[in-house]
This record gives sequence, structure tokens and C-alpha cells, in this order.
Amino acid sequence: MDEPLRTRRKLEHDLREALDTKTQFEVAYQPVYSADSDRPCSLEALSRWNHPTLGFVPPDVFIPLAEEIGIINAIGTMVLEDACGLLAQVPGIDMAINASAVEIGTSGYPLRVMSTLAKWKIDPKRLEIEITESLAISGEEQTARNIEVLRAAGIRFAIDDFGTGYSSFSRVQNVTVDRIKIDKSFTDGLHESRSRALVEAMINMARAHGMKTTAEGVETIEQREALRSLGCDNVQGYLMSRPISSEGVKRLLAAGERRSKSGN
Repeated sequence: MDEPLRTRRKLEHDLREALDTKTQFEVAYQPVYSADSDRPCSLEALSRWNHPTLGFVPPDVFIPLAEEIGIINAIGTMVLEDACGLLAQVPGIDMAINASAVEIGTSGYPLRVMSTLAKWKIDPKRLEIEITESLAISGEEQTARNIEVLRAAGIRFAIDDFGTGYSSFSRVQNVTVDRIKIDKSFTDGLHESRSRALVEAMINMARAHGMKTTAEGVETIEQREALRSLGCDNVQGYLMSRPISSEGVKRLLAAGERRSKSGN
């Protein structure tokens, strides 16, 4: 019983140290594409912890730990800074960041986001904040107030991994967001009639409420074509691009510009 406790304490110590030294955290960016275009329309910023001995520690391991030990706001601020710094260098493309329940429920969160955008002279309309389905319907007063303040400033909100929570369609329809992101598990099952019908229902529900849709985990041409035919707005996944560095983003966009100018 002592061994898991020692392992956790060591991980806590290493996570704090990584944040203090700022040498182990990286931000990767996964391009998002229009369903009917080969040019990226936005990016999703993804935090990465490259531990010196463990290698890459998955976000679903270190993010809950960061919430528990009170450093999630610092990590979120670091990702937002990096994302805004990149946005300042690549006009014409939008950015999505992920916000945890603890982070977005903090009273100072809207000010922190708006201050960072102002520092880098970024239009708030270029930023989208992704939240979980459970958080979107939680009814937490501070969270709801923060979302309202940020949306009033022009920032958009999306429900990440839609369809994996415990809410019903009717409950989600009452939530004010701008986009739903269809979870990879549904994309994987598009070849099955039941899963395809669910994806179609999600897209139709979103459209009826003025929301956009993004499908995650697109890995085959067949999946992309199916999503396009069902009316999905955007797609992301390994078929188009794996998460890449900020320099990789700039190279990708520059290559797209060259192809556009050459007419290819």
C-alpha cells in the first residue's frame, strides 16, 4: 500500500519541479481542418509533460494531479501564453485551448484570459475554450458567470469529447456553447449504422441550435468523407496531421500559402 503513495508523492514533487524550472513542459498544436478543405482553419493547443525518466506523461494523469495540488492555473496560463504568442505570428487562423473544471471555476480566470489576449494584441474572437460535457451542464455559479463574461467578450466555447458524458441531448441543448466536438469513439464507429446515426443526430442537433461541429480522431479518408456527407463542419486527426510544434505550424501554414499562390 505504501508503494503507490510513494509513487504519487514523487510525481507530485516532479510536477511542481517541472513547473518551477519550465524545462519539461511543451505545447503541441493539432491542426483542425474544414471538412471539405485541405487547409487548416484552426489549431488546438495541447499541453505535454516530458518527464526526464518517465518520458511523456499523459494529460489524463498529470492534469487531475495538477488540479489536486493547486497548480493547474499556472499550467493553464503557460499554455495560453504559448498559444497567444503563436497566434500573434500566424494571422488568419484561430486557436482552441482546454480549460479544466478547477481552472474555469476560478474567480480570476476571465481577467487572466483577457489580459493575455490584450498583451499579445489578439482578437478574442480568435480564441475558443474547450470544456467537458459534465462541466458545461454542472450549473456551478462561478463557472457559469465566467463563461458568460468571456462569451460576451467574443470568446467562443466548445464541449470537448461530446457524447461520452452522462448528459442527455435535452440537457446539453440548454447549454450556451458555440461548438460540440464529437468524440473519437464515434468517429471510429462510423462504419456501423448505429454509430453513424448517432453522429448524424449530434450534427443535426448542433445545427438546429446554431452550433458548429468538429469530429475528433479522423484517421481514414472514408471517415472524413462520411463526416462531410453528414454535414460536419470541421475535422481533426492523424489523417490530416498529428500534433506538431509551433515551428511546425508555421511551416505547415507557409507551405499552404505557397500552394495557394501557385494555384495547386
